[in-house]
Amino acid sequence: MTSKSSRRPKTRKELSRAELKAYEARRADERKRIGTGSISNLEAGKPVSIPVEHSFAMNRDEEFTVIKADLYRLLIILAAISVIMIVLTFLLR
Repeated sequence: MTSKSSRRPKTRKELSRAELKAYEARRADERKRIGTGSISNLEAGKPVSIPVEHSFAMNRDEEFTVIKADLYRLLIILAAISVIMIVLTFLLR
């Protein structure tokens, strides 16, 4: 069992050399992925826009259609499981 003191984050002085190397490698990967200008903005505390890969919006009718289809699918699954349970109840008596 770990104590509360062992769960606290390590300070920079307590990190091993391997952990520091891994941290620097991750930071370098982030600089490559986002771009060096964005990293400097992040470090300065300025807002950075990060591109969203996929976003879409549905109107109210489309949302209700999706919800209705999901509920119908769940109803079919519930019916199938109920039938299986009833059949197994009679078979395993």
